[in-house]
Amino acid sequence: FKQAQRTQRVVQNLLSFARQRKPQKEQVDLRRVLEDTLALRDYDLKLNNIAVERDLQSNLPTVTADAHQLEQVFLNIINNAVDAMLEKGRSGVLQVRIYAEGDHVCAEFQDSGPGIAHPGRVFDPFYTTKEVGKGTGLGLSICYGIVKEHGGDVLARNAPQGGAIFRVLLPASAALPALL
Repeated sequence: FKQAQRTQRVVQNLLSFARQRKPQKEQVDLRRVLEDTLALRDYDLKLNNIAVERDLQSNLPTVTADAHQLEQVFLNIINNAVDAMLEKGRSGVLQVRIYAEGDHVCAEFQDSGPGIAHPGRVFDPFYTTKEVGKGTGLGLSICYGIVKEHGGDVLARNAPQGGAIFRVLLPASAALPALL
């Protein structure tokens, strides 16, 4: 049964990876997308003693994006951070920031896990450091494709004090600033 479930996840990831669906873009407040994504994992984060520290800049411009696709990106990054922190211990800290950077809005995720073994390879299809049966190596490739489709960039690096940092940069739209 577990192998059938894993196979289903692999096939779903392959379909998501191969699908070339055009995003349905609208004016999106990244803070709202982040809060909705964190709400999906709230129970699990508390259960695993993972503290979430938020630093969400007010009065940010919106981005023109598909909110559901960005939620998928954020969820994948958060899930990987949780897995990494739990691999290292029984608790952790996930710092999330959203701020303006030039003509972009940046969503940044920093975890207290062990860091990334090969930061330059994390977006390669089928690259995974998870044990067999845990990951397909497609999640971050899918995220990369989604962010690039939105005219943005996603970067991964290790923090000097340990842990991983993922930055999702999306072009700010010309719309009025979003109010939260």
